[in-house]
Amino acid sequence: MIKEMDVSQEQLEADIFLLRPTGKLDAKNSPNLRSVFQQLIDSPESKKIILDLQGVHFVDSSGLAALVSGLRLARENGCSLVLSGAQPQAQIVFRLTMLDRVFPIYASYQEAQQDLM
Repeated sequence: MIKEMDVSQEQLEADIFLLRPTGKLDAKNSPNLRSVFQQLIDSPESKKIILDLQGVHFVDSSGLAALVSGLRLARENGCSLVLSGAQPQAQIVFRLTMLDRVFPIYASYQEAQQDLM
């Protein structure tokens, strides 16, 4: 049995939340990430979300769709979603799909946090 992707959450500031998924961001696991986005965006205190991809070692088209869906949901609800810590494979995918022009992408979540404050 394949385990769903784990996504840890941490509140860094009053309005800044850090999500840290681990594993593959693929068709099997992307619904879990979408659900986490929905729950966090629905909470009244979350306005800025950092998705730290350091623990993600694979991203497919379903994973990209989950990220775009999360970004759309965040924007519709007055929130922001930024990415950090993308592994080299994910960085290539973001460049090839031009999503590096859609998402703010930071080298580390600390860098993203500083920019969002």
